[in-house]
Amino acid sequence: MKAPPVLPPDPAPVAGPGDPTDSSGPITGPARHGRFLGMAPWIAPVALAGLGVMGLLWHFEPRGQFFFPRCTFLQVTGLQCPGCGGLRATHALLHGHLAEAWRLNAMWVAALPLGAWSAGAIALGHWTGRRIPHPLGWRRAWIAITAAILGFGLLRNL
Repeated sequence: MKAPPVLPPDPAPVAGPGDPTDSSGPITGPARHGRFLGMAPWIAPVALAGLGVMGLLWHFEPRGQFFFPRCTFLQVTGLQCPGCGGLRATHALLHGHLAEAWRLNAMWVAALPLGAWSAGAIALGHWTGRRIPHPLGWRRAWIAITAAILGFGLLRNL
């Protein structure tokens, strides 16, 4: 029997700028992730879905609409959970009614700037490769956030 022919080895890939095998210097910016702007592939669809929901919230008042969820905790217990009124508060904020949004769910309105700060810091840190401090990155902040949510849920039902 005749042995199969031996194929020559594949040529070695040539390293270029931004290629992880390039040892000419540190890889910076989006090229080090190998994805567009260093984003995970799920970020764009989630952002588009969020914009679609914001469009629905801007156009339709959540009370009485079948496509907005109702609070199961409120329906079962008759008590408001910490998130009750969040959709209506977001609707009010999208229309510029800060006082009404605060009346509907003060915790949600107070948490939005911290959430925006954290989301921006995480995204910018991911893109630049540097750690940018933000409230959700502090370990003790999670204890305070959990206590605040539970306390708000208790106090709003007194």
